[in-house]
Amino acid sequence: MGADGDLTARDIAQMLNKEAVRLARQLYPAGHEAGGYWCIGNIHGASGNSLKIRLHGDRQGTWADYACDENDPQGKGDMLKLVMFAVAEQQTMAAAIRWAKGWLGIESMNGDALEAFRRKQAAAERRAIERRDRERHNKRRQAEGLWLNAAPLIGTPAMVYLTGRGIDFAKIGHLPGSIRFRPDVGHAECREKQPAMATAFRALDGTFAAVHLTYLERRADGTWGKLSTVEDPKKIRTPGSEGSHMPINKGTFRGPLKDIPAGTPVYVSEGIEDALTYAMARPDARIVAAGTLGRIGVLDLPPQAGDLIIIGQNDPQGSKAAESFEKQLAKQQARAAEDGSGRRVKILWPPQGYKDFNDYLTGKRMGERQPDGPQAD
Repeated sequence: MGADGDLTARDIAQMLNKEAVRLARQLYPAGHEAGGYWCIGNIHGASGNSLKIRLHGDRQGTWADYACDENDPQGKGDMLKLVMFAVAEQQTMAAAIRWAKGWLGIESMNGDALEAFRRKQAAAERRAIERRDRERHNKRRQAEGLWLNAAPLIGTPAMVYLTGRGIDFAKIGHLPGSIRFRPDVGHAECREKQPAMATAFRALDGTFAAVHLTYLERRADGTWGKLSTVEDPKKIRTPGSEGSHMPINKGTFRGPLKDIPAGTPVYVSEGIEDALTYAMARPDARIVAAGTLGRIGVLDLPPQAGDLIIIGQNDPQGSKAAESFEKQLAKQQARAAEDGSGRRVKILWPPQGYKDFNDYLTGKRMGERQPDGPQAD
């Protein structure tokens, strides 16, 4: 305890976070603002935009460098941590705190002023949490409304798209109720609303969690494919939905995932198309889709579930996708060890020469291109 009383690193970080706009511009004058973030190449100020500093909202002052590994200590943090990397003479927290005190003009703060600051900060945090909870609730309701007002799969462009991907629903024995179609879904990169395949995510308790959107376009030959005019034709709407899954095939037990018989293995793929492809070969299997590779590692399973079989993809060794896959595998292995279930985590690999099972189904070898842009997930 010094002249500044009980002022902690957390107190100082909160003060700096509130000054994110001014501080970000000072630390990185070569950066630029985009979508509510101050963007720069890295913590050292290189050109680029992979490091994004949040300028407003309840997470103001937090930042992440999306070019870094998720476990990289220089990959994310608050404004005090950014000061430590960017301007502190020694890259230590003590040096960052000294710099921050001078920048904030709080070389000292008496007990009354500190207590008033903390009361104000606690009230602001409570309001931010309440606001975030309301926003998440509203976004979830909007996402559910989008899906509920979508058309069932049969006879829609989404079914034409999936059929074009080689999916034979007669072999599966049913049309997944989670997959629907909307002709009018907004995309941030498009001025006009676009048609999209809309697939529901469910939490383990069965409640709606999010909606997965695959934006589609009709091609010149009358077929349907993924929207080629945007950087990413796949989106997930609703934050905080980690752990949820897209039900693709229930197999022999028609109840929800949480009620599957003890020992039932669960198959999980990253994409919807791969899940449907495997369901054609194993209509008796319980199959879900995670939506993204990173969501496989946090997928929630009921305690009585049997082995988890990950439907893998042949990503190049050393690639970010391959590294991420190993991390998701390790996360699920750790969860199985922690919950004492004895569950094994296995991998089902597609044949060599094919990126995934859907490519194998359609005969598309790695390195080949399909008309009107790539179609593999």
